[in-house]
Amino acid sequence: MAPIFPDSLETPSGMLAATQATLLGTCKELSNMRTQLAHELAEKERLRRDLRLRDAALDAGSSHFMLVSACDPLQPIVYVNRTLAHDYGFEPQELIGQSVTALKVKDPTDPRLPQICERLRRGETVRDDLEVMRRDGTSFCAGFTITPLRNRLQQLTHYVVVGADITTRKEAERKREQLQDQLYNEMHERERMASELRLAQKLESVGRLAAGLAHEINTPIQYVGDSVSFLRSAFADLSRLFAAHREVTLGGAPATQAQLAEIVAIEREIDFEFLRAEMPKAFERTLEGAQRVTEIVRAMKEFAHPDGCEQSPADLNHALEMTLIVARNEYKYDATVATQFGEIPPVTCNVGELNQVFLNLIVNAAHAIQDSHHDATNGHITVSTRALDRVVEITIADNGCGIPADNLEKIYDPFFTTKGVGRGTGQGLAIARSIIVDKHGGDIRVESQVGVGTRFILQLPINGRAAGKAA
Repeated sequence: MAPIFPDSLETPSGMLAATQATLLGTCKELSNMRTQLAHELAEKERLRRDLRLRDAALDAGSSHFMLVSACDPLQPIVYVNRTLAHDYGFEPQELIGQSVTALKVKDPTDPRLPQICERLRRGETVRDDLEVMRRDGTSFCAGFTITPLRNRLQQLTHYVVVGADITTRKEAERKREQLQDQLYNEMHERERMASELRLAQKLESVGRLAAGLAHEINTPIQYVGDSVSFLRSAFADLSRLFAAHREVTLGGAPATQAQLAEIVAIEREIDFEFLRAEMPKAFERTLEGAQRVTEIVRAMKEFAHPDGCEQSPADLNHALEMTLIVARNEYKYDATVATQFGEIPPVTCNVGELNQVFLNLIVNAAHAIQDSHHDATNGHITVSTRALDRVVEITIADNGCGIPADNLEKIYDPFFTTKGVGRGTGQGLAIARSIIVDKHGGDIRVESQVGVGTRFILQLPINGRAAGKAA
């Protein structure tokens, strides 16, 4: 029968050696296990420190952070930072494990809620904001971004919610929108008032010019009336002479001495030579008077061109000519007007508004000459135009009383005037500046010396308001 143990173990010394070897192996295994366990414990401690650091960082921030399980139909909260929990009125431990529905919205019927849920089911990232409820029943506005998380198999496992209490920002936005609306309304009201002020000033100008225009029209109408009366009388006289000649011509027989004497007597009675010389002149006066009336009416129609927001190319030389016709009664007894119109291109503008500016400056020049006690022999108004690069320059100068240096900075102030009652309201130059600078992107300057005169220089961009602003 063979031995059960090897020969080396049959002796006491052999058995001891085997036992020692076994114990050494076991100790070595235990040491390895202890080392591995120590490593694992150290790794777990490191992970705990990292998690505590993460939690501390997330709790220290002002943003909301929450992790929700997507695997459980109740969608429990896996993690929530202190900021989110406190903003809702909870401690973090109270929310962890609770369904996300523990955080309630103010209006459960908000139509965006089903849309948000549907997008999350499709795995989309959602950015929105909702009015939510605190634990005590008060509410605040929460902005949030919900991002789905997937595992390596692309299975949806969690939702990461990042957000903040944006009540203050929302309120600031609301106030900003309210201020913007208020500013818009104020600007609209200001524009309406400015439009009404321009209209009132234009009506004032038309009212002041009405009597002068009536006189300007009445004079040529008198020419026409007088000439027509003369022509009607002359026609009656010539009809008598024509009848006498017709009687001789249609009789068939040679004219008798009596008939010839009658014709001569009629010619002498009606002063035929005078009629033959004056009737052409009467026709000319009639045509000239009618043309003058037509010219005045056309000038007035062009001056009263309806105001509008649209700008279109216009001949400013022609506009100035029409304005001078309309304003003639204001200056004809006090000054002579000289025009020095250069070759200028059409200017994109609202010509109706510019006519009002031209009229104001021409009337002001006439009044300044009146105040300096000049008359038509030594009072002078000069209106000139020229093209300069991308602008057209219009100059209206007079040799009137001039503007004191102390008043030069005030002349564009609304309602500032040095004129007497009934000669101005102080709106003209304020409106002129608004029209030239604000509405047309141009420039207006004044040069004046007391006792010498005043010169206004207007510059308007040829291509209109947009080109003026760009320059």
